[in-house]
Amino acid sequence: MKKTIAVIAILLVALIISLLHRMPGEDTRSAKVFLMDTFVELLAEGSRNQTEKAFKEAIRELKRLDTRLGYENSLIDELNRSRTLKDREVHRLVRISKEIHASSSGGFSITLRPILDAWGFTGLHPHRLPTESEFAAWKSLPSDEAVSLSPDGVTIEIPKGLQIDLGGIAKGYAADRAAEAMKKSGIESGLVNAGGDITAFGERTWKVGIKHPRGPGVFTTIPVRNRSVATSGDYERFFVQNGIRYSHILDPATGQPARVLSSATIIADTGTDADAWATALFVKGPQALKGELEKRGMDWIAVDLEGNITTSGPMREFCPEKLPEPRKN
Repeated sequence: MKKTIAVIAILLVALIISLLHRMPGEDTRSAKVFLMDTFVELLAEGSRNQTEKAFKEAIRELKRLDTRLGYENSLIDELNRSRTLKDREVHRLVRISKEIHASSSGGFSITLRPILDAWGFTGLHPHRLPTESEFAAWKSLPSDEAVSLSPDGVTIEIPKGLQIDLGGIAKGYAADRAAEAMKKSGIESGLVNAGGDITAFGERTWKVGIKHPRGPGVFTTIPVRNRSVATSGDYERFFVQNGIRYSHILDPATGQPARVLSSATIIADTGTDADAWATALFVKGPQALKGELEKRGMDWIAVDLEGNITTSGPMREFCPEKLPEPRKN
């Protein structure tokens, strides 16, 4: 997968991970690989032989997913070309995506690919403002509801012109799958950081720093144990034209960059949920989704464009009410 990125955050990942507690005798080992268009870091407790085996299995799983869910030469490409695909794993991810689309009142969508292409956020051409005709062509297409899923749990069909993109959920899912691969290899406590989409497992507590959306470093840290964390922000991929910042996270209702928040973090039981719901929260804002997030047992941290920070109850003790000034390099 290749993407042209005009401006990238100083930190390559949205979340910075460090150890909260290191007990005597614990042995934490790490590995890093570039897959799914991002750096993936694997952390695990165990002996050298045990962790090396686990890392190999996790990387094998990540490579498998990269060829299936990516932008180029993947099953998603095949579906967009032929308009039909038989695959149980993709069917499940699309089903989850459609459910989140409905539950978030359209805040999350997998049918933005044509307008993302027009903006240049998929690497087809340099970033630019789409033309009126490109917006009109995209708006004439049906939305996520038109993606058809067969009852057999295998077949996906899309109408002519519609294209899907699982970029808003794939990294979180990949973090889950890599974590599962490490657990199957005998690792009891570990963490997967797929470009800022984090899945931690086991009884160890980790400290996760939430990146400052307007400068280097983090504005808070939160303890995470046996949960997943994902952040969506307007600092990840964007370009500036005539003094206006255009982010890659688009509002599915308009095809324009969402302008409610600068950063949205979700803490959930799975990376799959955290990834998709972080996007939905970024688009819709906490007032619109608070009830849905609470119903699903998710925590959240939201930073608006004026730097005001709102959170779910358990996160309040870790966050200031106002975004602090970014530290100087």
